[in-house]
Amino acid sequence: MENMEISENNEPIENKTEYRKIQGLVGEHSFSFVLPKLFAINLGIGKGDFVKVYQQENKIIVEKA
Repeated sequence: MENMEISENNEPIENKTEYRKIQGLVGEHSFSFVLPKLFAINLGIGKGDFVKVYQQENKIIVEKA
């Protein structure tokens, strides 16, 4: 994982590409992976929040719900 760049006021500066391994099968219909913390912070996503997930061509998009 790459190092996070932090501004003078401890805010994340930019998202960088990170590679994550699919953790495994969850039930019969889902796989899981861990969302990079910097991405979640930048989107205002925290524990218990919902996200919207959809496919757009060859990409999976995750948005704060």
